[in-house]
Amino acid sequence: LSASHREGAPVTLTAELDATDLVELRQAARPRPAFNDYLIRFAATALKRHPALNSSISGNDIIFHGPIHIGFAVDTEAGLVVPVVRDAHGKSVEEIARESAHLSGRALRGELTGEEMTGGTFTITNLGAAGIDAFTPIVNPPQCAILGVGRIAQRPAVYEGQVVPRWLCVVSLSFDHRIVDGGPAARFLAPLRDRVESPVPAA
Repeated sequence: LSASHREGAPVTLTAELDATDLVELRQAARPRPAFNDYLIRFAATALKRHPALNSSISGNDIIFHGPIHIGFAVDTEAGLVVPVVRDAHGKSVEEIARESAHLSGRALRGELTGEEMTGGTFTITNLGAAGIDAFTPIVNPPQCAILGVGRIAQRPAVYEGQVVPRWLCVVSLSFDHRIVDGGPAARFLAPLRDRVESPVPAA
């Protein structure tokens, strides 16, 4: 990670998302996926549309990946580990939820293998459970980008011309400017916002 700052050109974009419909969708789901499971699925969908973010750097070469393997950070007693949900673009939220729960359990027990923590093409780190609203995540080299997710909290918002309580969330996208420019990175956030703000049960 220190090499990421020393050798990379990190830039961070932030966006506030209205997660009210997602909160309601999750409350009605049985079994109930974690918010992170939805975000893994939504990020995979956005990466499919904007593959420049699903890339990595090797020397002077940029490698564009076909499969979308999303790592998600897990805080353990031994430190931060990042298991990987492979081919996330081809899995439902329910499938991702089962896999991420399995990997998280193995992470907390210190049972993850090297294979389960390698090969990621994009990373999500979520500090919402710790009460953090927004932060600047560090890109996990050689990946192009990482998405930081803050807590989903009720805040006053203007909705349909009225100030009402809504469930809002801040996401922070850090990316390596050597690989991708700000425009493509910003455009990646658009379909992510769409999926969070207008989720569908079969997403």
